[in-house]
Amino acid sequence: MRLDGTIEIAAAVPVVWTLINDPVSLSACVPGVSDVRQIDDHTFEGSVSASVGPIDGQFAFRSVITRTSFPEDLGVDVEGVDSVTRSRVLAQVTVGLTEPAPGTTLLRYEAVVTVKGRLSILGEMVLRATAGMMIGQVTKCLRSRLEPVPSGEPTGR
Repeated sequence: MRLDGTIEIAAAVPVVWTLINDPVSLSACVPGVSDVRQIDDHTFEGSVSASVGPIDGQFAFRSVITRTSFPEDLGVDVEGVDSVTRSRVLAQVTVGLTEPAPGTTLLRYEAVVTVKGRLSILGEMVLRATAGMMIGQVTKCLRSRLEPVPSGEPTGR
């Protein structure tokens, strides 16, 4: 399954890059993620609670940063195992940033996700719906953490 899209964030490219290049900080924006720990400079482990269709499970995962070239290329390989079905989820994620206007970042993402085991029986539509919901929550969190707080409405005199 291939997932791709863009997220516009009202923040400068270096600010966005700093957050997405720090898996421990970024994990706070991913729903259900807990217990993220750094293994070495490029490897992180943790777990994520997720519901995929009728299956609720805990996925133990390992993420490895495979390449990082500011601001156009961040590559991460992720492997997870579901505690209920023992299914494996493999993802190759690529992220790049551009600046369409001063103080605005366009985050482009692409993920190639492979599911092996009983979870694959649920089908791409269910998996895509779950991924879409999670991407929406990540987008909302990134914007709330990175975008400036709007000033209050001007008061009338």
